[in-house]
Amino acid sequence: MRAARWQAVAAMAAAATLLWRPFTAEAQTSAGTCTVGPGASVGADACTKARDLFAFVMPQVGVALSGGNPVLGEGGTMGGWGKRAISLRLTAVQGQLPRNSVPLSVTGPRSDDFGAEDTYVPVPSVDAAVGVFAGVPAGLTNIGGVDVLLGATYLPDVSEGALRFAPQSGNFAFSYGLRVGLLQESSLVPGVSLSAMRRKLPTVTLDYLPGNDSLTVSNLAVTANTYRLVASKRFTLLGLALGVGRDEIESTAGMRAAVNESVAGLPVRSQLTLDGLRNEVSRNTAFVNASFGLSITRIVAEYGWSGAGTIEQTVNQFGGKRANDSYRYGSLGVTVRF
Repeated sequence: MRAARWQAVAAMAAAATLLWRPFTAEAQTSAGTCTVGPGASVGADACTKARDLFAFVMPQVGVALSGGNPVLGEGGTMGGWGKRAISLRLTAVQGQLPRNSVPLSVTGPRSDDFGAEDTYVPVPSVDAAVGVFAGVPAGLTNIGGVDVLLGATYLPDVSEGALRFAPQSGNFAFSYGLRVGLLQESSLVPGVSLSAMRRKLPTVTLDYLPGNDSLTVSNLAVTANTYRLVASKRFTLLGLALGVGRDEIESTAGMRAAVNESVAGLPVRSQLTLDGLRNEVSRNTAFVNASFGLSITRIVAEYGWSGAGTIEQTVNQFGGKRANDSYRYGSLGVTVRF
């Protein structure tokens, strides 16, 4: 994986934690406290731009973390104790990142256009389903089967130019959840299930040191509670799965920045702090899986859509794109049953 792609992931993860505006009617946000030191005009514009940048890219982090199907290609429960499925996957969001380098205003907050460049942002993960209860027989199927869902998401250390991105307690974050079968898949009956899963990104610290300025995002944590209704049917070599769901995404962090600009050759310096940052937002999603292979090992492709929410307009512009846009995402992976 190229370092530039991981830099995009790092930037999006940082953005997720510095949001101050709601994305949907259900959103609850706390902007925390923005404290600006000497040189308040420069610091005020930096604070506004930081909030808008993070508000613009935050939904893309949540979509990348949440993905679609809890286990690629699987719709029903596993069918009893000890039966398992493991999926290695790479999920990528068809998103946008700011393109233009915008100077800070020394006269207070102003509206600038950061532009937007199409970017595919990848997040690798491993997911597993472990059968616990086969369910109650009901004709050609079982009802009420139970699986435990487990997973892990990976983020690397990044050192690229002015960016330093380091997970604080390891490069992996672990996920967990439960899946309940409405119908157990059989030769004539599709598999149908409801699931709930809590996904996390590793808690990280991000340092950005462009020129004489500096930005540190600390204790950056992103968590997504994902709820899914999935139906699937496997044939000899082909399989299909369809699903809909809801993602509840929460992010928290703090930020420290030092801004050093000049006006007419005279230095203008300021420091700013954003503490107690927190955001909770919900988005709807829908997806389809197509798989190919034998019943034990299958190659699976996923295509999904994450719906837009309701949000106030940002002060700054992003090439005509909005912070609450819907996003397309896709996954490619291998699922093994044993």
